[in-house]
Amino acid sequence: MNIYIYGTHMFVYLYHKHRKYKKKVRKSMATSKADEVFIDFSGIETRNSFVSHLSAAFRRRSVSVCLGGDCTDVVTPRKTNEGCKVFVVVFSEDYALSKQCLDTLVEFLERKDDGLVIVPVYYGGVTESMVKQQTERFGVAFTQHQNNYSYDQVAKWRDCLIQTASLPGHELNLQQEDSEFVEKIVADVREVLDATGKIGIYSRLLEIEKLLCKQSLKFYYLGLWGMPGIGKTTIAEAAFKQMSKDFDASFFVEDFHKEYHKGRPYKLREEHLKKVPKGGSIRGPILSFKELREKKVLFVLDDVRNLMDFESFLGGIEGVSPGSVIILTSRDKQVLHQCQVEDVFEVPSLNEEEAVRLFARTAFHKEGPSDAKLMDVSKKVARYAGGNPKALCFYGRELEKKKKPEEMEEEFEKMRQCPPQEILSLFRSSYDALNDNERSIFLDIACFFNGEPCDDVMRILEGCGFFPHVGIDRLAERSLLTISKEKRVEMQGFIQDAAREFINQTSRRRRHWEPSRIRLLLENDKSKGNEVIEGIFLDTTKLTFDVNPMAFENMYNLRLLKIYSTHSETAQELRLTKELRSLPYELRLLHWEKYPLQSLPQDFDTRHLVELNMPYSQLQSLCVGTKVKVTFRENRKLFFFLVKLFMCFVLFCRA
Repeated sequence: MNIYIYGTHMFVYLYHKHRKYKKKVRKSMATSKADEVFIDFSGIETRNSFVSHLSAAFRRRSVSVCLGGDCTDVVTPRKTNEGCKVFVVVFSEDYALSKQCLDTLVEFLERKDDGLVIVPVYYGGVTESMVKQQTERFGVAFTQHQNNYSYDQVAKWRDCLIQTASLPGHELNLQQEDSEFVEKIVADVREVLDATGKIGIYSRLLEIEKLLCKQSLKFYYLGLWGMPGIGKTTIAEAAFKQMSKDFDASFFVEDFHKEYHKGRPYKLREEHLKKVPKGGSIRGPILSFKELREKKVLFVLDDVRNLMDFESFLGGIEGVSPGSVIILTSRDKQVLHQCQVEDVFEVPSLNEEEAVRLFARTAFHKEGPSDAKLMDVSKKVARYAGGNPKALCFYGRELEKKKKPEEMEEEFEKMRQCPPQEILSLFRSSYDALNDNERSIFLDIACFFNGEPCDDVMRILEGCGFFPHVGIDRLAERSLLTISKEKRVEMQGFIQDAAREFINQTSRRRRHWEPSRIRLLLENDKSKGNEVIEGIFLDTTKLTFDVNPMAFENMYNLRLLKIYSTHSETAQELRLTKELRSLPYELRLLHWEKYPLQSLPQDFDTRHLVELNMPYSQLQSLCVGTKVKVTFRENRKLFFFLVKLFMCFVLFCRA
């Protein structure tokens, strides 16, 4: 009997203790620091599979998470999660069947204007259109709700689903692994939570993590490559902070090229080795790489420009433990290969959405432009800067004080015409490092051939005596231009204008593209300094004047001459009242739309031309070399003449 009473009292005691514990837990949840991310979902299966992986991935990245859902015992979100910054809603097939989930969505959506970020995730075959249009299982759910709840309540739920599905989110496709899908969501959310406001950093870190996961137990070299200002240093520093805790010793050398040439390499090594944090079996300052033997070490060297500097600085590193990692950043891909990196990660530019966000943060102190006109200006700047973060931030700061879109456009156009020193300094060192061949090719492309087919550009430059097959590849490796999928040579707008400004800063300009300056050259036969001119590209749109017959007399070095119009409806033609006296012997490209004469100068030898293009011209007689690419559009007389000339050439060969 006593035993029974004792057992009963013990049961009651444990029962009440358990209830007090649950109340204590709930109270602590309500009073403790709010979680950063709230994940809402429906169904125990979703929780035990996808949501468990998602929450674990957040926690691995030190992001605090609270799970909602209709299968969890949590208190009202409004009370416990008022401080959370991101609401991740996982739309699975049964989500709309849950009244609790729909009510939670309504509550969080009301906080959107207070800065809460809502991230919709479409999982388990659910698509954005299914949620927005409430079809399939979502349609079935609302058919049931109409019978059980008021019209206003159901309409409110419908509206919340439409609003949420209109937000940027993540949709799982059939070719995508759940793990990859989870990591992209985590990268997106971490970017939102980043107090520094860095855009796109975590998606790039994710790609670096994938490369590091491939490494074997040996020493691993990874290169980060991209143009100046693209974010190599920022990404390398973020990777260092994230990875350094997993190594026995680690150090980061920012602006390695500059620091190395300030003093001797051993001094730079000593300075950074002394900064190695104490940990594991390492005690006190480290004075040489010998003391790192059998240690797992992380080295990050930012802005490596020379193999000799790299080898001199890291001399004697061979004895470190397997699993150690060296990360190098460089604007020159060839340097990374010389340093024998195993993988090269090309740091991508920001996409248009990311670029507009970064520009808007700097210029408007908002996540996006407030109206359509400001959006147009933002997109224009983003495209011009090619998604380069440093350039975008600079233009944003410069345009910050301009309130009207028209004022912003005017100021931006001024910066395009005369690039500021901050933009020029980004590329000055890369430009100065070019040899004569590379520099000539770079300037020709910047002034004349941006966006042109690569094969055509190479043929013309080769005819000019350059070595474009090697030169263009080196410019691409130096991140100064790219070859598109369509095999066109492409250069970002702000790099092109920086290159042109380098030309403007010289005392005697060799290349001309500005119509007002070219007009002065062609109207006057006594202009001084014409002998150094190598290229003239004249856009005759809304421009007409008389060309002096002696205009090209002293242009001995003129290689490239193109007279054209970008807008055929407003195209004008240059007038030649007399026969053209001469054309330069060095000419390799001759392109003259609406050439007004019936023949070229008599002493002009066309055999040196690489390309002759005379569309819509009056030309009727011509003698050309066999290796010249000839184009004559809308000129029947000359066409038949060339056919006869070709037939005569064939008969001559047969004879």
